[in-house]
This record gives sequence, C-alpha cells and structure tokens, in this order.
Amino acid sequence: MNKVGFWYERSYRRNLVDMHVEDWDERFLSKLDPKSYVKMLKLANVKSAMVYANSHVGYCYWPTKTGRMHRGIKGRDVLGEIIDLCHREGIDVIIYYSLIFNNWAYEQHPEWRMIGLDGKASREAGLWGGRYGVCCPNSPGYRRFVLDQIEELCRSYDFEGIFFDMTFWPMVCYCSNCKRRFREEAGEDPPTIINWDDPSWIMFQRKREE
Repeated sequence: MNKVGFWYERSYRRNLVDMHVEDWDERFLSKLDPKSYVKMLKLANVKSAMVYANSHVGYCYWPTKTGRMHRGIKGRDVLGEIIDLCHREGIDVIIYYSLIFNNWAYEQHPEWRMIGLDGKASREAGLWGGRYGVCCPNSPGYRRFVLDQIEELCRSYDFEGIFFDMTFWPMVCYCSNCKRRFREEAGEDPPTIINWDDPSWIMFQRKREE
C-alpha cells in the first residue's frame, strides 16, 4: 500500500469486533471466515480494523510458539489471513493485544497472578463474576511472556499499530513480586490501608505505575 501519513491521521471509520471467546466447545470460531470478515469491512468503508491477536481468554489467533492457539480455528493463521486481506483492500490493521487479562496464563502460571490483600486472585475473589484471570505486570515471568509474544507478532506480520488493552490495575496487588519490589525501592512493606493522606500509600500507588 502506498499511503501518506500515519494510520490514525487518515482513518475516520474504524472497526473492532470483540472476540473474548472460550474454546471448550471446538465449534466456537470454527466457521470464522477471514474473506467474509474483510468483505464486510470493505462494504462498511472501514479505513482501519483492529484485529485480535489474542483476547481476555488468552488464546491466540496466530500459530504462536509461546502461548496456545484457540482450538476452534484448528491451527489456521487467522490473524495473518485477515492482515493480508485487509491490506489488499487498502485497510490499515491495528493488532489488538490483551495485556493483563489472560485466562490461559493465569491458569498455567499461578505465580503470575495478581493477588489481593486477602490472598485471593481475581477469579477466586469473584471479580467480573470470576470470568477473567488477571496477571500482574510486576511478575518477571509474565513480562517475559508478553514481550516474547509481541516479538513474535512484530517479526511475523506487517501491520500499522498495536493496541494494548487492559493497561490498568483492577485491584491492589500484594503478590510476592509487588511486595518484593516495593521493599527494594521504598525500604518498607507495602501499606495495607487505603489512605490518600498517607505518603507511603501514595508512594505505593506511584511505584506500581512505574
């Protein structure tokens, strides 16, 4: 494609199809047709499409070496097919990546979980009805996993941008990594009482965002 400027400067009609779909039934997404999908994008005059690489469920829509593919797509490179078809139609592609909501990583690696003060992780605590598992970005293992996946995507596909979803703290985390990091950087244990007049509490919030 011979285009001028950044994608967001020329994109006035955008599209996102939410696909947080489990695969306990292999029929789920088994009939996903990239050609029909892109045909509808073209019909709607979409200029840029946000295409899922993974979802909150954690399963991938490309042949990943670092995670697990969604069983419903049966090994097909759905992401790659959609990217190629979009580019043929002059549609920019923004890859969607779910950052801390990842059920697969949450279940496979309990040590990556975000943990509340009561010792419960997100699903055990019933957040969002227990639907999603949240991983802590202060976990070195989870950080490495995410970086490896992003490197896979960048080396494998040509796209215009990446959207990192769920870039926030849905709960105050007291996992071993958060506590260790705060002790190392602040020289004290993390505070356990929410008090915005407490300098230690304010420092705790700022440190976890660095």
